[in-house]
Amino acid sequence: MNAGLLKVLLIDRDPELRKERISLLKKNGYRVFPALDLQQAKGRCRPGAYDLIVVNAGEHPELALEFCDSIRSNDSKQAVLLMVGAIVRLPPRDYMVSDRRERLLERIETMFERRAEIVAKAA
Repeated sequence: MNAGLLKVLLIDRDPELRKERISLLKKNGYRVFPALDLQQAKGRCRPGAYDLIVVNAGEHPELALEFCDSIRSNDSKQAVLLMVGAIVRLPPRDYMVSDRRERLLERIETMFERRAEIVAKAA
């Protein structure tokens, strides 16, 4: 799969982490569209606009989870990755511990590989 064709909306309030994550994703060929917070992202989240929406839950994991659920209710095929801290416990969803930068890229690649397998099986 060609990462250069894949569009990622990255929602992250932390300027340093956002910059680091944008750089990491761009270096690996993804087209990254940053959003500063959930409110800014809401206006951009239209079905089919992005291949993946990555949400850093930050200090408000419950609000981030609600946002992700609303995205999925509008577009059940939308890939969403919710990043949370190690001590946060949320209901089962696609989420990861956000304290290791290499896990972000690994998790994204795994999600896209799984998605490609599902599409291939359906064809």
